[in-house]
Amino acid sequence: MLDRKKVYASKFVNVYKDRVRLPNGGVINDYTVIEKPSYVIIVATDYKGRIVAIKEYKHGAGEVQLALPAGLKETDESPIRAAKRELREETGYTNGVFRYIGRINEYASKDMHNVYVVRAEGLKSRGKQNLETSEDIEVKLISVKDLKLQIRKKIWKNSSALAALVFSGLVL
Repeated sequence: MLDRKKVYASKFVNVYKDRVRLPNGGVINDYTVIEKPSYVIIVATDYKGRIVAIKEYKHGAGEVQLALPAGLKETDESPIRAAKRELREETGYTNGVFRYIGRINEYASKDMHNVYVVRAEGLKSRGKQNLETSEDIEVKLISVKDLKLQIRKKIWKNSSALAALVFSGLVL
């Protein structure tokens, strides 16, 4: 990067105009990148092996979608700690075995954030959701067989959820 200028800022997103020298030597004078907070996404299954999914209105898409539990990861927070917190808040599911799978980038050309994928297995519902006022989440338990069918029917549209499911090995 040769130069960076912040052109927009909010608590959720910063937009920058960069001047970039490419690996081939070319220069782009107005390359736009977006900085958003990194987050964790959880591929969770209950003690019966069913996927713990959520159904929620996604304003950017303008529709209710199936997705995986996810939420912002604090800068100094481990992916597993963030996953446990977000899963409990959004679904009421806790306990089980948690392991970090890896990191994905949704739109690596323009987005400057990471999506940390965590796998959680053997979960049990331990209580009510603890939702933020902006959240209206319905918890869905879906067998892996039904999940694969829903994906083939293009019911699942959330790119980070689809990528996390592939990372987990559940839908290969």
